[in-house]
Amino acid sequence: MSEIHLDAVLLERCLRREHRAWEDFVDRFLGLVLHVIDHTLASRDIRLRTAQRNALCEQVFVALGHDQFRLLREFKARGSLTTYLAVVVRRVVVRLLLNQSYGTARNTFQA
Repeated sequence: MSEIHLDAVLLERCLRREHRAWEDFVDRFLGLVLHVIDHTLASRDIRLRTAQRNALCEQVFVALGHDQFRLLREFKARGSLTTYLAVVVRRVVVRLLLNQSYGTARNTFQA
């Protein structure tokens, strides 16, 4: 099975709220989410402590699960789920950062 097909099956399992589907989704895409967070922060010269980065990651997954997985339901399968998630995660992270205050001294994020 191709990775694209496996991702589509995993997405459908999440949308149907199958047992352990969300946990499998998080396991599959945690690395991607962390990578996008790190890249987004680096491109804005923002540094976070590990706990703050983890809290930001948690909020990304909360956003993905919000409103019965609305952001996931909006995926139309015209491209890869990985690419779609990278764009969505970046947008969520930017929005979360804009809604927080962060200091000007070395752009250190203030939780």
